[in-house]
This record gives sequence, C-alpha cells and structure tokens, in this order.
Amino acid sequence: MDRRFIESHQFPVDRVSEASSKEKQGGGRPPYWEMVFWWTRKPLASARAVIAGALLPDSISREEFMYATRLSGVEGVPHRNNPFIPARYSDIFRQARLLDPFSGFGSIPLEAIRLGVGEVVAVELLPVAYVFLKAVLEIPKWASDRGLGEKLVEDVGEWGEWVLGQLRMDGDIQELYDGDTAVYIGSWEIKCPHCGRYTPLIGNWWLARTSRVSSEESESEEEEGVRKGLFQRLAWMEPVRQGDTVHIGVVDLNKELGRTHVVARVNSKQGLVEVEGRQYRVPRPNIDARRETAICLLCNNQVGKVGGEWYVKTALREWNQNLEKYLSGQMTLRQLQDSRAMPRLLVKVKIVNGELVFEPATQQDNEKLWKALEKLRQMWGDPDIPTEPIPPYGNIGAGLRFPVHIINKWYQLFNPRQLLTLVKLVKLVREAGRKVEEEKLREGWDREKAHKYAEAVTTYLAIALVKYANYSSLIAVWNPSLIMAYSLSMRGIAMVWNWDDMVPWISWTGTYARNLKTLEEGLSYLVSAVSGSPSRVRVLLDDATTLSRLGDEKFDLIVTDPPYRDDIAYAELSDFYYVWLKRALSDVKESFGVYRLSPRFYQEAFFDEAGNEVETQWKRFAPREVSEVASRGKAFGSGVGSFEYFKRLLGESFKAMASRLREDGAIVTFYAHTSPDAWEALLEAGWLSARMRITAAHSIVTESVQRVTARGKAALDTSIVAVWRRGVAGEALAGEVYAKAVELCKDFAFRARGSGYRGPDLFVATLGCVLSQFTQYERVLGTGNSSRQGVQGLVEKYVYPAVAEAIARSLGALAPETKLSPVALFYLLSKTLLERSRAARRSMDRSTLNLFVIGTRSSLEELEKLGVIDRDGDKVILLEPGAGDDPKTLLKQLLADRGVKLGQPTIRSSIDALHILEYLAVTQPREDFLKGFKDLESKFPQHIEEAVSLAKALASALPENEAEKKAVEAMLKALGIQFKKGLESFFKEVGK
Repeated sequence: MDRRFIESHQFPVDRVSEASSKEKQGGGRPPYWEMVFWWTRKPLASARAVIAGALLPDSISREEFMYATRLSGVEGVPHRNNPFIPARYSDIFRQARLLDPFSGFGSIPLEAIRLGVGEVVAVELLPVAYVFLKAVLEIPKWASDRGLGEKLVEDVGEWGEWVLGQLRMDGDIQELYDGDTAVYIGSWEIKCPHCGRYTPLIGNWWLARTSRVSSEESESEEEEGVRKGLFQRLAWMEPVRQGDTVHIGVVDLNKELGRTHVVARVNSKQGLVEVEGRQYRVPRPNIDARRETAICLLCNNQVGKVGGEWYVKTALREWNQNLEKYLSGQMTLRQLQDSRAMPRLLVKVKIVNGELVFEPATQQDNEKLWKALEKLRQMWGDPDIPTEPIPPYGNIGAGLRFPVHIINKWYQLFNPRQLLTLVKLVKLVREAGRKVEEEKLREGWDREKAHKYAEAVTTYLAIALVKYANYSSLIAVWNPSLIMAYSLSMRGIAMVWNWDDMVPWISWTGTYARNLKTLEEGLSYLVSAVSGSPSRVRVLLDDATTLSRLGDEKFDLIVTDPPYRDDIAYAELSDFYYVWLKRALSDVKESFGVYRLSPRFYQEAFFDEAGNEVETQWKRFAPREVSEVASRGKAFGSGVGSFEYFKRLLGESFKAMASRLREDGAIVTFYAHTSPDAWEALLEAGWLSARMRITAAHSIVTESVQRVTARGKAALDTSIVAVWRRGVAGEALAGEVYAKAVELCKDFAFRARGSGYRGPDLFVATLGCVLSQFTQYERVLGTGNSSRQGVQGLVEKYVYPAVAEAIARSLGALAPETKLSPVALFYLLSKTLLERSRAARRSMDRSTLNLFVIGTRSSLEELEKLGVIDRDGDKVILLEPGAGDDPKTLLKQLLADRGVKLGQPTIRSSIDALHILEYLAVTQPREDFLKGFKDLESKFPQHIEEAVSLAKALASALPENEAEKKAVEAMLKALGIQFKKGLESFFKEVGK
C-alpha cells in the first residue's frame, strides 16, 4: 500500500492552518459563501490540501506540495487562485475518483474539481443541500464546459432585475412600501392583562451603536458592557405615552449634537450614555423571555404567568390561531385586531444622501400590514403560501429550537407584508424560469439544453429569494451594530422582539436586490474556479448510510466532514429554506378546481417516486439524518435521534464508505468535537464497524484564530483530519498501547504547542495522535467486556488520559518516572492549556472541564473539595494566583480563598503544598524558606515531592508575564533546583 503525502510528517499543517484561518475571516471568505447562509463550511484551503495530500505520494517535497496547492507565501488566501499541479502528477488526479457522502455546502468536492480529480461525486440526504450543491458544483461546471459561464452570470443578474422590476410594478406591492424607506423595525405588542391596553414588547431599545473604541479601553470594561471612545452612530428608541397608547420616539445623538461622530462613554448593560458631561438614559428592555416576564409600559405591572402559562406565549399563540381563522374566512378583520397580541411596526430606517435616518413608524405604516393581510385573505388556498407544519417536537435538543407553543406552520414566521412579498417573488421567479426557457427555444436551442439553462437561472433566483426570507422575517433580529442577524443565526428558531422588515429592492444586506449582486459575484467566482477542469461532476440525492445510488462503484479517495453528533439539526432547520425553494422551483397545476404544486425542476428533490409532493424535510428525512436530536423520538419513536441511534447510523455510513473504497484507497475525515462520547461514536463507526485504522492524524485550524469568544472555552478552532485505511490486525493490551502512545505523542504535542496550539485545540490535536496508536489493532484488551463498554472504557480510561499525560510530558520538565496525581495533572493542564484575561483567574465551560476531568482521571467533587476549583454560575474557576505583578499579595489572597492557613497548615494536596511553598519563597529569606520546606516535607512528603515536580513543569510552561511563574522560579531557586527555560522563550528563539 503506497504511502501518501498526508501520512508523512512533511504535511504542512502549520501552513494549512494559517491559510484556513485567514480564509474564515471577513476579507478572506470565498465569494460564493455569501450566496446563502449554511451552518458549517470547511475552508477551501484545508479541503484542497487534504485532497492533494491524500492523492500525492509521500515522495513529493514539502515545498513542491505547497507551491502546487498555493500555500507558499500565505500573505493572501489560496482559494483565490486555482491549484497548479506539476505535469508528472496530473495523471494521478485525472485517474482518481473522489466521493464526499456528507457534502454540505461543497468545500471538499469543489476543491476536488479545481485539482482536476477525474470524477467527483457529492452526496447529500436533504433536498435543500442538494439544490445548493447543484448551484455550487454542477451548474457552474456545466455552464463552463459549454462556454456559457459568463452568459449565465449575466442572465442571472438581468432576470433578477426583471423579477424586481415586475415586483415594484405590482399594484398589490406598490402601496405597501414607502419610497425612501429601506427597513422597518417591528416587534410584538400585547394587550396587558392588568390594564387592558396594548403595550409593545421591546427586547432592545438601541437602533444604532457603532464605534471605533479607544485603545485605552480595558478588557474589564468590555466585560461589563462599557465602551468609551469615538462612536460613529448612537441612536435609540424611547416610549412616548399618550393616553392609552405607547408611541415610539427616536433619539439620534449624531443629529441632536450635529456631529458625524460622537465621543462618548456607553454602558449598554445599564443603558447609560455620557457625552460632554451630560448623561442620557436608554430604556431597559421590558421583556425577558428566559424568565418569562414582561412589563406593561402603561401601567408598569409585570406580565407573568396566567393560568399556569406565560401570558405572552398564550397571546402570541392566540394571534396565530386567529390569523388562520381570518385568512380562511372564519373571522373578521375587526375580530382579528382584537387579539391579545399582534405585530407592530416601531421605526422605519431611511437612506437619505447615503446616510441612515431613523423615524418613528406611523399609524399609516402599520395600516399597510393590515392591507397586506386583506390581500392574503383573497389569496388563501394558494399553494405558494407555505402552510406546512414546523416540527412539533422542536423545543428540546442542541441546535433544535422552535417556538412550538406559539406557531405551528411556516408562514406564521412572517408578518403579512413579508409573507405577501415572498409569495409574489415566488411567482415571479417561477415565471422568469418559464421565460428563460421560451427564449432559448426561440434561439434554436434543443429542449433539454433550454430546460437545463432555465433550471440554472431559476435556481440562483430562488436562492436570492430564500436569503431574503432569512433576513426579513419575524425572527430576523435588528442589530444596533447595523450588521443584521438573520433568522437562522442562532442555530435554532426563536421568537424575537425587534425584527426586520426589509424593502426588497433597496441595496441593503439581505434584500433581494443586494442578494442578486452577491449571487453574481459568487457565481462568477465558481465559474472561474471550475473553468478548464477535466473533472466529471455528479451531485446525488442519497442516504450516506446506504449510498444505494452508487451501486457497486469504487473510489480511490473518500474525503468527508461527518456530523459531529448533536451539532445541527439540518432536516428541521433547513426546512426554512425548503418550503420556499420547493415553490420557486416547481410549477402550479390545477386539478378539479384545486391548485397544487407539480414538478418542474429537481423533481427528485421535491416529489417522491410516485410523484407526490414531499411536504417537509423533517417528516421524510429526520429519522435518516446522522445526528443526535433526542426530541425526534417524540415524533418517530424507537429511540430515533438518541445517541445510540446516531452511533448506529454513523457506523452504517462508515461501512457504506468502506464498501465503496478501492483496496488501496483511503477515507479522510474532518472531525471537531470535545465530547468523549462523540469520539467514542467515531471510533465505533470507523474502527469497530468499518474495520478501518487511523494511519495519520493532523490538527488543522478551521476557524479564525482571532475568535476572542473561544478563550477558555471548548469552542474548537481545530478539526482533526484523520486518515483511515484498511488493515487493522492483531491485539494488544490497553496499558501497553497507552505507554507507547504517551511516548510517541509527547513529541507531537511539543511540536503542536510550538506551532501555536493552545487550550482544547492542543488537547484535540494530541487526541488524533493517540487515536492513531490505538486503532492499529483489531482488538485492544482490558477495557471492558462488551464492545460498547470496550470503546467507552478505551476512550475514558486510556485515550483521554494518554492525551493528558502526553501533553504534560511535552512540557519537558517531568522526569520519566514521575507520575502526577489526577489533581496535580488537572492543575497543570488548566494552567498551561487555558489562556487567562488580564483581570481574572482562568475559567472554563462545562465542555472544557469535561475534557480535563476525564483526561486527568480526576473527579469534579474531589477538585471542589480540595479547593482546586470553584463554581461561578455556568463557569468553573481555577483557584490560582490572580492577575497582577505582586506574587506575595496574590498568593496570600489565594491561600485565603482556598481556606489554607499559614500558621499550622493542613495540606490536602500537592496544590496546597505548591501554593504554600510559593508564598514562603517570595516572602522569606532562603534559610527560613528551607527550614519551612524541610518541616513540611517531614509531615507531607508525597505532597511536597509532587509540588516540586509540578513547579518544574510550571516554570517551563507558563508565560513570562504570569505571577505564578515568578513564584515557582523563586521556589526552585531557593531549593537550588535547575529548571528549563520557559517554552515561550524557546519557541521564540526557534522561530528566529
């Protein structure tokens, strides 16, 4: 079996990570990513490098590989240039066949096309992803191969303008929008159960808060919501009470002060703005959905639960029930307007001479919502209104949140004007598709080609439509940063209290007009990217657990990014797109006086084998989706969506992949997860079910390295890229493999640390190295009785602990025979892997805590009992010397916080011993220190011995500016112990 470049130590992980990180940042993003939102997309740089590395022999030099993949000189981002494969290797790519059974948004297959892989097959289960893959892969390649690429880009723009032009001339639409308004900001209002008057519910009174913060701003101020400096825009709403009505006023400081920029101090949490000695107060939100409370702005009474349910929830549900009664003719408009809740426009945002102007919405503005509703009533029963049900189980589970107690159908996520506009757009996109086909037939094209071209144009027009829906709905949040939060931005669907209503033809992020521009840019990029590629491309709608549509086809390489357990509930969430795509890409036919959707484009995506419409993705595909969504069991039973169900489906997908792999082929997976259960699932799938072994593993940064939100958290920047091959054989004892893994992977961890890996990313990177050792064997003995217990025991008792010990030994200060206790190892990992802000002790979320607890074989209860950690809400705080330059003061405070008395100390662990010795070293002369040291050593010999070993490791690993580093160095110097230069200094010297 030939060794591939990706399996060698020459594979340039550092350059791939650097390029991938730059790509995920704003200016480096591939233009086609802006076409429409999708939840996860691997950087093209990582996809390109992994595919090329998995096909090229290990004899290629690192320099030649980087040149071929455009990784050399990573000042820019590689994806902006197509790869350049040397002629002597081109046949390797031309003769190869690549499969991605979890293609998502297509990063992997797109880069395979650009590399010139002979045949590229992209598979997806869900129709929405299938259509998006067609738009990213098949259509640009089809058009480029026929010399139609530039024409297609041009026609998408022209027909998109035709759609907008027809929409603006539509009499029903013309009267619903002001000429110079770009966006309306609305919310909900409810009839107060106390005073009987209507009060708006405002989750955020800010309209604009954009700034260039001064360099003096401290992190502590950031954490408290305080910003000071030069603000480009400060504006907010305030309630104006007139009789029984709450009107909305607008305070625009820029206008009030007559300045384009304002120097201010803003405390957004307290709602205070200070400008030139004058203080302004921004109203506080009058609704808190988490606590299920609201405040009436007229009578100031709290609106809580009534009859056991939060009144706001009851009122909103009543609105949606009454809405359908009105639309179906069972209720008058007056009765509907007497509902206990209804949507209300608050502010309109205009663009005047290039500047934003905020104005209160008027009664006439709100009356336009009712006009739109009257028009919808006349259309009720039209198949273009999405009356499909949302998943009724969608209020439980990671990534799956639906307001099921308020809404039950998709159309209810839009106010009347938004809904009417989207329905009109659907009809116009459909009509544009017909006209494109008719035009091409008149030009003499054959029917098949004309239909295909019409399908292509219509697909992109439909994508512009669903992106517009994503930015203009009752769940699209108005953001005072002026960077709008779209409907699906929260990895779930939730009711919001400040929503956007965008005018479709205005140039604003998310409008149909702006979406057309981003589509043209994205499509132009794609056409250029695939132009000249010899690849054959297929996009298949298939189940990754069977790959039944591939028959007995075999592939040289399978590269994929499988689901990470409970990451995203794609089937349910992407139905937000599905209900609109299905309409725009289908026809409407009349039968016996009833109008229904009928097939036109992508029949296989929207209609079953018998020609029946597929109502929703969640009903048809959720039970087959490889993911953990526990609440699915409520609808589908038999444990559907459970962790065990997820593992079974993942195992079936690995077996299906292995069965489609040529004998000397490889499977390469991206995987990013901190949970031991998730890695247990991956091992069961790839190792036990498919009988594959990991021959190499690399940790590649696939997110921006500048994400400050990931500090101290297990929000991974890194994916483990694992190379799987056939050939597991033999058996070994778990303990023996453990020792071998620690020895081999400590060097790996050292190199990874030198490359800049920190925190959970360093842990997961080393995890890949450890897994490559354990999966070589068909059986690893001594981990449990059953296979389930065996894998669980292997991960929790051997794999994670091997990672922790390898990292500890990578610090280079522990003697080979030194065995740190679980508590000492936990403290060491926490200190060396987690970053700390200047103003606080290190903290970790539950995921990171779980990593360290399992990895060190410690227990949360014991760590708390011994005073090593403390809880602060959802965070866990490491009890360590805080921030500052005075070790003496910091250690004294720490010992007090940990309940350790200096007079006659009771040492519970080596951590107590360490901090006492550090304190003595920085407060006493050497002779007194040594005397105290010997006294403690005689009473607590094991704890003192371990404290010294721990001090050596900390002296080597901690940053130069950390107080505890100074303390342990003082301690070791007093003991006459030589210690190694800190790794930070060492890596700087190596870098030079």
